Amino acid sequence: MKIIKFKSPGKINLRLDVVGKRPDGYHDLCMINSLVSLYDDIEIELIEKGLVVECLNDANVPSGEGNIVYKVAKEIMAYSNKNIGVRIRINKMIPSSAGMGGGSSNAACVLMGLNEMLKINLAKDKLMKIGLKFGADVPFFILQSSAIARGIGDHLTLIKKMPKLQLALVTPNIKVPTKWVYENYIACNDNVVKKEKVKGKGPDKVSSNDLPVEYATKKSLIKYLNNDLEKVTVEKYPVVNEIKAILMQMGALATQMTGSGPTVFGIFPDKEMAETAIAKLRSKVPHYQMFFAENI
Repeated sequence: MKIIKFKSPGKINLRLDVVGKRPDGYHDLCMINSLVSLYDDIEIELIEKGLVVECLNDANVPSGEGNIVYKVAKEIMAYSNKNIGVRIRINKMIPSSAGMGGGSSNAACVLMGLNEMLKINLAKDKLMKIGLKFGADVPFFILQSSAIARGIGDHLTLIKKMPKLQLALVTPNIKVPTKWVYENYIACNDNVVKKEKVKGKGPDKVSSNDLPVEYATKKSLIKYLNNDLEKVTVEKYPVVNEIKAILMQMGALATQMTGSGPTVFGIFPDKEMAETAIAKLRSKVPHYQMFFAENI
């Protein structure tokens, strides 16, 4: 029966501001999100009956009902009038639990893929509403464009212009629990605010309300980089700062952690410098995952 292969991209947070905590326990955020050219491969096959989800090469990502892809596939298949089954195979390249949104990207990819293959023909807005049930990042991946994301990440404003970024992506072999980072952010931030009040000055960064939707050059974008969660993750996992320092020594224009970590990206002047930095770093820490990528 019919088989189609799809590319499921990762993402980086060029900016991540924690605006406040919501009554439901989630946090209001303001982010600049960009897709990057590091992809999981997803193969969707129409079969006679049933729903099968297989992750082929990452023991940390479950197959079957425990995978977010299984849940979204079941949801979108309910919109189809075809009496048919689906087998989904996921070949992971995006590091799992690394702040790059791999699971959400896979979910978005399967929603869009099955919408096409089963000829359900739901509009993009409808797919985004369905995707939001399964993760705040899923609508962004369905949008398929760089965007400013507010709320829990679901209120999206299209970025009209973004320079091409040559990136070194480095993921150390540690797992950073996202829930722990957010829980500890509030306590950490309270202490920072108290110290700033004593000194009589606030944090030196551009307000979340003043983010432009056009960035003509790398320099114009870099001045808006920020990740409020970084200070929490670095406190427990100093390797994040160590990677940033090494990338800067190797010629990066700027470095930052993405999401709650532990992945760090370096923005380089060109592809050659980024790939050279990766090669040198790989010789020092071969057990880290490292990739060259560009924004897409």
